[in-house]
Amino acid sequence: MLKLSSFVIVIFLAFGCIPTKKLKYAIDDPDLKDKYYNDRLEKTIQPYDYLYIKIYSLDERTSAIFEQDIRYSQTNEQLISYEVSDKGYINFPFIGNIALKDLTLEEVRIKLEQELNKYLTNISVRVRFVGNKITVLGEVRHPGNFTFFDEKITVFQALALANDIADFGDKTKVTLVREKDNEITYHYMDLTNKKIVESEYYYLLPNDVLIVDPVRAKYRQMRDYSSIYLLFTTITTLIAVMSLIN
Repeated sequence: MLKLSSFVIVIFLAFGCIPTKKLKYAIDDPDLKDKYYNDRLEKTIQPYDYLYIKIYSLDERTSAIFEQDIRYSQTNEQLISYEVSDKGYINFPFIGNIALKDLTLEEVRIKLEQELNKYLTNISVRVRFVGNKITVLGEVRHPGNFTFFDEKITVFQALALANDIADFGDKTKVTLVREKDNEITYHYMDLTNKKIVESEYYYLLPNDVLIVDPVRAKYRQMRDYSSIYLLFTTITTLIAVMSLIN
């Protein structure tokens, strides 16, 4: 009887076992170092980015021109931002179409000030990203689209927005889908490896898609659930009969 009970326990442990390596972040390895470096390149303006542009002027009439839309839209930053077109342009008052693709925020600020000072005096400009979105799918607790306001975020910060990887998520198989200049590329990451922080894909960009694969144990559990249940009921029935006989 004891042997039979032990057999049942072993079966369930075997079916429920998931390698711990697939469930931990940045696993300790004596062969790996503790300090890592990543050159965080400044993000440049790309098509479909949203830019918040604030114009400052000592002239109240000039300030009022650029604040007309803001006055009624303070609860929705996307309404007071400029979307970069697929060609890398925005249409700005007084200037018209202005090319911003591949410029940094500081370069955009300088360019706008130079252009506006042709028509207005004592102008200063503030520029920042707004409405950046990232998508997290797969084995996470809260998949969906998420908005962030920094120029970029790390892969760990993105997963935190989705309430972390779920119980059956495989941290060794995370896929990053990135589109740039109409070219879509796939990159694969192992988040259990500490070296991930040195990867060029550690920092995510707006419109990136992150997909977390499930561990094989999930498929195995779903596939064999009915078989396990049948086996369990058969064994428990056998145990009950043998108990009565004894």
